[in-house]
Amino acid sequence: MSLASLPASAQLMLAHEGHHDDSGCQIENGDFPVAISIYEVPEGNIPPMHSYCSHVPNAGKINMTIELSDAKTREVPIAVRMLMEGHEGSEHGAHEVLYMPAEKYSSGIIVIATNLEQVGQYKVQLETDDGAGNVKTAVNIPLHIGEGGGHDHGSNFGMIELILLAGVGIAGAFIFLRKKDPAKA
Repeated sequence: MSLASLPASAQLMLAHEGHHDDSGCQIENGDFPVAISIYEVPEGNIPPMHSYCSHVPNAGKINMTIELSDAKTREVPIAVRMLMEGHEGSEHGAHEVLYMPAEKYSSGIIVIATNLEQVGQYKVQLETDDGAGNVKTAVNIPLHIGEGGGHDHGSNFGMIELILLAGVGIAGAFIFLRKKDPAKA
């Protein structure tokens, strides 16, 4: 019975995949709407399991996907700039940690793979040309890295496993402690 609890744990973990913060993953306050998903890249050859929206619990390698919801936007060259905020002496109090030159994303998906080792507040900017040769920030995506807040899906037992274990214990105790009828023996 305890072996049966292992698949239950795996099923719970798979069922719990998806976004883990309450802010939602839609950014609609820019020039065009986008949907984002951010994944922590685990050590080894394990695929990322949980998607986050604006807060990633641990510093380290991340993969971020930005989906361009509008078909017209897929034909516009978009540059991607990631800034870490809170740096005095730099322009606008932030410094650039990643830049991807402008290109058209006809698939509608922008993929960012980077290593963010410093805990703090970041901002991802999607930049477009305004038609007159001026670059402007079309969408700002806030991103906070580190300081925990994620879910622990390690080897800890969950509620289903505890109920199964208690059921096995009760059934075992009932069978073991059951008195045999002397007439049948």
